[in-house]
Amino acid sequence: MTEFVEVWCIDSGRTSLKALKIQRSGSGAEVLLAEKIDYPAGSDADAITAGVSELASRHDLSDALVVALPSRSALTSFIPIPPVDGKKLEELIGYEAQQNIPLPIDEVIWGSHISGDTDEGEKEVGIFAVRSEEVSDLLVDYSQVGLEIDVLTLSNVGLLNLIRFDLRPTRPIVAIEIGSDHTDLIIVNGPRFWFRSLPIAGKDFTSALEERFGCTAEEAENLKVTAARSEHAAKIFQVLQPLLRDLVSEINRSIGYYKSRVGEVKIEDLFLYGGSSKLVGLRKFLEENLRIRVQMAKNLNRVRISAEASAAGLQQDLATFSPVIGAGLQALGLGEVNLNLLPQEKQEAVEFRKKQKTVLFAAASLYLLIAFLIFNFGGKIDRATEVLASTNKVKELDKNQDRLGQLAEQETVALQTRQEELVARGHGRLAPREILEMIGSILSADQQGQVITGRTEDGPELESTLGQIEADQELFNRQKTWFSGVDVKRVRVGEFGTVIEDGRKIDSGMKVFDDRFLVVVQGFRYDQGDAQTNDQKLKELIVVPV
Repeated sequence: MTEFVEVWCIDSGRTSLKALKIQRSGSGAEVLLAEKIDYPAGSDADAITAGVSELASRHDLSDALVVALPSRSALTSFIPIPPVDGKKLEELIGYEAQQNIPLPIDEVIWGSHISGDTDEGEKEVGIFAVRSEEVSDLLVDYSQVGLEIDVLTLSNVGLLNLIRFDLRPTRPIVAIEIGSDHTDLIIVNGPRFWFRSLPIAGKDFTSALEERFGCTAEEAENLKVTAARSEHAAKIFQVLQPLLRDLVSEINRSIGYYKSRVGEVKIEDLFLYGGSSKLVGLRKFLEENLRIRVQMAKNLNRVRISAEASAAGLQQDLATFSPVIGAGLQALGLGEVNLNLLPQEKQEAVEFRKKQKTVLFAAASLYLLIAFLIFNFGGKIDRATEVLASTNKVKELDKNQDRLGQLAEQETVALQTRQEELVARGHGRLAPREILEMIGSILSADQQGQVITGRTEDGPELESTLGQIEADQELFNRQKTWFSGVDVKRVRVGEFGTVIEDGRKIDSGMKVFDDRFLVVVQGFRYDQGDAQTNDQKLKELIVVPV
């Protein structure tokens, strides 16, 4: 996947747009700029495009651009697959994607990530899919503002990448990001992880306060975070308490389900993210009812925040910006999960543009170096050029001689290969004839001497002699095995003797013998024509001698 040195990242939520500029810094990263653009109350989908346009008017967004889609836009599945590698693994993941994505595969864009191994030795794979139509609409909206998206990921994947890179948990944890219209739960368990969307979000708390106190949405949003200083704090918390209990129930259900999938896991820490994580009394309520430590996202360890970004409110609003910071880490090559849900042709175009910029930069640097050398060493370069020219002629002759030798050697190898192919084609052509002669000689030897003859003169003994001959003939017939046909066919055979049918694809690494013959012999016995005795007799007469 393409990695960048410096990127702009955008996370468009329902109520605001979060954006920042981030770059690599040593073994970590640094946030250079940050912006948060709030949408007017009651805004529709066009507000996102307007927010992006306003951001483009404030900053130069010509660097690489990363966009984090809300997790509600994606279909996510976690599946165990057998421990295979290489091309087989890709094919198996593709098959599982078709089985687990509840939409026609040609109507979605999907990606995957192997999150670790299960206790049974299988690989656990996360599959993420979004509707192609939604991605297409998003690309059109950004192109109208003159922007090209280089990486398209998910907000919960961004948060996971931030947790992995900056928090680096050493034991299982739960992270909850409560946004205005979504709540994402992430369980991080060693190399493995698991996502779930919870049905309770910040808008539900806002709606409950609006309904109870008859206030506007803006006033309700303010009450959620300032209720502790209000004289009506107890009443406000009483309104929110039923929703908080539902949230606790959903968290417990999620943890219980995860344990049923992977076995007993001890989770002692929960980290809160998202704008609604500032809800009054939330941390204490979760801690008391879940009986685990609950911590707020307040600081970063391996990601620095510049003075300009801090002045823009990033440090104070770190819980809201966390997913978009993680999306930036992925684009810088510092994220564990590399998910890009752009169409394949768009990804290839991004890769081409990046290489093109690298080539142009290198060419410009080379021209500057040449100009510097000419300016400082012009006369010396002319004299040195004459010496190099004569030296190059000698090198060219040596190179031509080596090339002629290589061509002669290649021609010899090609001729030997052709000879071997011709010999291989002729090998075995007489084998069917030899097989038939072998079977014929075996049958002749088996029947040798079994001839009934009888001669007699006309007279009284004639009738008796003929009767005896008929009896002997009947006895002889009962001993015969009638040979009715033989079929000789050249076949391919696997390492364990299994015949490989024509047209079947041969797996790489599979040992195949193509110089084998399948011989089918057919026959029956005069008075015992059942399949078992026929097969046994034919084996005795034909198979064993051969």
